[in-house]
Amino acid sequence: MKTAKDPEDTEILKRRSWMPTISILCTAVLLILPALAGAQAPPSAPADAERIACRALEVHTDDELKVTVVVFHQRNEGQRLQLAALLREHSRAMVEVQAGDGTWRRARLRRLKSCFGRGLLILPTPAPFSERAEFLLRLAQ
Repeated sequence: MKTAKDPEDTEILKRRSWMPTISILCTAVLLILPALAGAQAPPSAPADAERIACRALEVHTDDELKVTVVVFHQRNEGQRLQLAALLREHSRAMVEVQAGDGTWRRARLRRLKSCFGRGLLILPTPAPFSERAEFLLRLAQ
């Protein structure tokens, strides 16, 4: 370490002597943080959190094309934001729906841009849906 002739140079040299120590500490913290984050992962959400209770508003079936389309929204107001996020992030994705018979069926999900908070399901016939039917919706597994 070189010697300083005036007090200002001495102060600069003192600050520089701490820089390697600070760099090593910062690097260590940055390397340890991901491991700590993984060790303290939150508990997994219950299966019901991934399901959204919905209600059919309109149901239309075309027997010639063998397709049913369902216009729907959330059944419970508490899941409104969850459905809105699902529609924004997974429009055009495959989902599964469970109607009254308890069977999970695959369907294509579409977000209706002109109808806030509404979605469209496209699924093969026969589909056990009628207007006002209630069903569960989840991403395809």
